[in-house]
Amino acid sequence: MIRAKDFETMADYLSKLGLPFKEIISRENINVHSEEINLNIMDGSHDQSVYYRFSIQRETNGDYISHDYMAKMLVVPIEHGHYAGIDTLELEKKMKDIKWALYPIYKKESLLQFFEQLDQLRTSGDPTANDIADKLALKYFANTVLEEILPLPDRSPYEKMIVVPIHNNGNDIDIEQAVLLLKGGSLLKYHGNEESGELCWVKEEKGYLKVYPDFDVSETIKQMPFVKQPDIIELSEMLAGLGKGKQYETSLMINSRIVSGSIYVKPEDKTLEFRNDKGKIVNWQLWTKLNQNKKPGKGKKGPGL
Repeated sequence: MIRAKDFETMADYLSKLGLPFKEIISRENINVHSEEINLNIMDGSHDQSVYYRFSIQRETNGDYISHDYMAKMLVVPIEHGHYAGIDTLELEKKMKDIKWALYPIYKKESLLQFFEQLDQLRTSGDPTANDIADKLALKYFANTVLEEILPLPDRSPYEKMIVVPIHNNGNDIDIEQAVLLLKGGSLLKYHGNEESGELCWVKEEKGYLKVYPDFDVSETIKQMPFVKQPDIIELSEMLAGLGKGKQYETSLMINSRIVSGSIYVKPEDKTLEFRNDKGKIVNWQLWTKLNQNKKPGKGKKGPGL
């Protein structure tokens, strides 16, 4: 919980979480004397729109308090492939570079290719291709002006939210970190304040934060079958990125094949998870163990990817 003697001080603190609260408050014409003030904010600065809700209570002595905030977005898993002559992974990479909430300011001709390829997938006669097109449209067009123009599938199975406590102790989770948690990332944080205390991993589970003890991530990285083992600088960058909740894109050697994908921290199992470019989890530990058990001159067959 945070407490402030006046609303301006409360707005100053909340601004540290990553949103321009003073601008938002002035635009919304907020009545600062209300017993409860609810701020509902749609942030279109990401590749996907994110909805935030902040609740501030005014006590009888005039103090303002706030306990937490809520972040919500669509998390749409897509297993990519080649359909109707289109590499859907490459299509999504290009769609991800567009801020779709700002669609009206783009030149329509520059975005025409995306609509044409989505339509090509839908009309291919392949149900998997149609499903991918629907998911891509939902993922990037929801909560934008395009939602009013184009038919989108039901969003309810993909809505994901998280309640984030705020403490004003220098170690709060800001809105950028909340988005990374919703996308499946894990944060390496201190239990206490910003500069001291015991390290732990924080992850979203069922809409709330779940805390797990720290483990030796660098040792786990050394066990992974990288195509090219990271040097000290690359290892440092990898550890820093994973600790900030980001995925790390790389390639592993699996069953004598190069598999591209991303690494995620899985603190509940004290390990790292690898997902290939199709979004499928690859059991790299199993392949490492199989390779270690191989006898010279004899190969072993393992499960397919």
